[in-house]
Amino acid sequence: MRTRATTAEDLACLTAWENDPGTSAWLGEVGRAWHERALADPDQDHLVAEHDGAASGFAVLAGVRRPDQVVELRRMVIDPAGRGAGLGRALLRAVLARAYDHHGAGRVWLDVKAHNQRARALYASEGFEVTDVLAGAVTEHDGTPTDLIIMIHQPSRAGTG
Repeated sequence: MRTRATTAEDLACLTAWENDPGTSAWLGEVGRAWHERALADPDQDHLVAEHDGAASGFAVLAGVRRPDQVVELRRMVIDPAGRGAGLGRALLRAVLARAYDHHGAGRVWLDVKAHNQRARALYASEGFEVTDVLAGAVTEHDGTPTDLIIMIHQPSRAGTG
């Protein structure tokens, strides 16, 4: 898997992936405007993942210019058609390598909805550790509150980076 900078031409595809029912349940704001803001922000690194020459996912790192070297994995999405083939793990590893090697991160953090067991298992298997739980931090589309789990990855703990 390789990553490249996202372009405006990629956005229709990326927003379609976000709108898939198996993806949209896990995300907050979605849509072209969200991506355009991320692309315009010099403190964010918006990347498209390619596998076998085709776009297969994307990720957004935030805080890449922070002096404290703490980078957030703000969003990561895999093309719904490619799920279950290890592309999420490959993208996560590529994004972590970019955060550490390109941006000089000392650690990477993310938040994930408590009931997103698939993502939580992936993150844990790649060395992320739970550091906090924000009770009722997010309101779901149906109005119910959901906890957010804060997870942190440090290369010294996981042997990655």
